[in-house]
Amino acid sequence: MRTLRVGIVGAGGIARNHHVPSYKRCQDVNVVAACDINEAALEQMRDQHGIPHLYRDYREMLAQERLDLVSVCTSNDSHYPVAMAAMDAGLDVFCEKPLALNLSQAQEMYEAARTNGTRTGVNFSHRRTPASMLAKEIIASGALGPIHQVIAVYAAGGTDYASRPGTWRNDRTRAGYGGMGDMGSHILDMVNWWMESEPASIAAQTRTIVPQRLDRDTQRPMRVTTEDQGQMLIHYANGAMGYLYGGYCFTGRGYDQRIEVYGAEGGLMYSQHRSYELEVYLPPEALRGYQVIRRGGTPDTPYTRILVPERLQGAVPGEPGVRRTVLMDYVDAYRRDGAFAFSPGFLEGVQVQEVLEACTLAEAQRGWVDLPLIAVKPRPETPPADLGVRPLPA
Repeated sequence: MRTLRVGIVGAGGIARNHHVPSYKRCQDVNVVAACDINEAALEQMRDQHGIPHLYRDYREMLAQERLDLVSVCTSNDSHYPVAMAAMDAGLDVFCEKPLALNLSQAQEMYEAARTNGTRTGVNFSHRRTPASMLAKEIIASGALGPIHQVIAVYAAGGTDYASRPGTWRNDRTRAGYGGMGDMGSHILDMVNWWMESEPASIAAQTRTIVPQRLDRDTQRPMRVTTEDQGQMLIHYANGAMGYLYGGYCFTGRGYDQRIEVYGAEGGLMYSQHRSYELEVYLPPEALRGYQVIRRGGTPDTPYTRILVPERLQGAVPGEPGVRRTVLMDYVDAYRRDGAFAFSPGFLEGVQVQEVLEACTLAEAQRGWVDLPLIAVKPRPETPPADLGVRPLPA
């Protein structure tokens, strides 16, 4: 097996603490170079991971290094130029979310990848949460019956939100979106993946609660141009109704991701804080094969709590408490013989970006916006990767 040579563009926390460790846990993968305009971030990368070749300009890195693929871990405004340059150099790309600054860029990235045959991935990382994998399995089995509604919240919030310094995430020209786009993109992708149905129409509302902050780097006042929080109403193509909320202003709540799905025959409640458990309301026959932690069925406790089966837990052998990541799945798909098959890739990135763009249009028009906004066709030879999700046990 030939060793894959990886270059990292963007040396911040997501690169140092997620991308590089994920690559290191894969067999025959070598992160050979990293790039960032911040010298201190590069030094942290060198100290933490011993990456030998460091650059201040990604174009120089692409020209000088012999690479197979590039991880794009920059601020959102740089996803497009870095990914396009990597694809022009014949390299494959794994990109942070959201895919781009806007829908036009995302679509161009996707079309370039289709033309070039680029093997792409997008880091919608919460697909790999064990309870999310189990929710996908149960919904795909049909045990809930026709889905009626989805309620999803991705909350972040401390007790000092208004006094936090401003960063690139507060600047629309660099971030594209704020709380709804940053947090909401994860749950948009997750719900699309669970339901195998896309939004058909959108209504949305956002709010900037703290309109001015002190810039973290310059200590000067900066105007906040991204939303602190946002909410959207969604009508899905399969007839389900959805309510999704993402934001930074949930005081004292920390990071808290919760999704509830209700169908004609049952329901489930997912919480990121209980990543190895799922609350379900299912017929008795649908519970066979799952370990029940707490029996439901009473007025006070209608939902049963079940344990995520070991096959969906994604444990990394020899590293207690460490789980597989979407990036590790991407590398496995990259190595697999035959046509490359992986999800989430640039296609799923475009689908999420389209919903975010529809939210912007819906808020501006103070009404509903129909989807799709654009026509994007998946490559017929690239079905979703097999992540170990199986039909419900008999």
